[in-house]
Amino acid sequence: MIGELGCPKKILAVIDDTDTQIALKSAAELAKAHKAGLEVIACVEPPQDIAIIARLAGRDKDAIIEEMVTRARGGATENLKRVLPDQVIEPRIVVGKAYLSIIRHVGETGCDFVVKAAEPLTGISGFLHASNDQHLLRKCPCAVWLQSGTAEPVPRRVIAAVDLDNWDAAEPDTLELLNQRVVEAAARVAHAHGSEIIVLHAWDAVGEGMVWAFSDTGDARKAANDYVRETVKIREETMRRLLKTMRRRLASPNVVLRPLLVRGAVERVIEIQSNLQNADLVVMGTVARTGLSGVFIGNTAENIINSLKCPVLAVKPEGFVSPLLTP
Repeated sequence: MIGELGCPKKILAVIDDTDTQIALKSAAELAKAHKAGLEVIACVEPPQDIAIIARLAGRDKDAIIEEMVTRARGGATENLKRVLPDQVIEPRIVVGKAYLSIIRHVGETGCDFVVKAAEPLTGISGFLHASNDQHLLRKCPCAVWLQSGTAEPVPRRVIAAVDLDNWDAAEPDTLELLNQRVVEAAARVAHAHGSEIIVLHAWDAVGEGMVWAFSDTGDARKAANDYVRETVKIREETMRRLLKTMRRRLASPNVVLRPLLVRGAVERVIEIQSNLQNADLVVMGTVARTGLSGVFIGNTAENIINSLKCPVLAVKPEGFVSPLLTP
């Protein structure tokens, strides 16, 4: 998996009935770049009131579902032939909640990536992810790439959002490894020559006000400014170490890693920078604790993802256990 600092071996594309087939195209490009296996799944999700529909239509419920499966298989096969005419791939058709079927498939096959077209809903923030997407972001054990219909199959300008605040982290080693996974995931998807990974860290000097309040040096302003400078210096040094590690491990001439430290609340910084940098994709970690089956995506990460207008790739920390795959 991505967290083990290796190339992806198996990629799952969630095929749909759209004309763009952006998830299939992106998954195929990713698989080709890394010589990985490509699997395709199509989800048939009957409505909750299928029994009522069947009764009023004068049809058998199971017969209607079987017809839905047949239509889904035919559509998936046609799209595969259209998008990937040189490949022979048998789509897997599953019935039930889409997120459950996808996560179970990942658990059975060990896929490294799930690539799916995002299901945007109109809301106050402009881009809210639908139920299936939210469940995948929270509970899928591998990386989840939610593409948009207008995106390019291979992103070239990617923001890798990292958290360098080791001081405040409950598990600093876990956070450091998650940062590495985020940067590597970004590099794996932005594999085209000339791609740029903007390694973004939002920071703040939370103790600046306390230095002002409690300083007895005679120059509270200078003391507060010194505090801010020291804070920035620590984050810059942590960023340098991270990039040094990742450049050595990735050793890719195609991808440029560029650090960017911006002061401000993480939710606003990532949203604003994704627009200012004209990002094709934002990659971020979703949780910072491991081994806990009940820990999903954090509130901060969820707020950020729902505020973005560009595609997102969510990465879990190594050792994350999906609650849907536990015995």
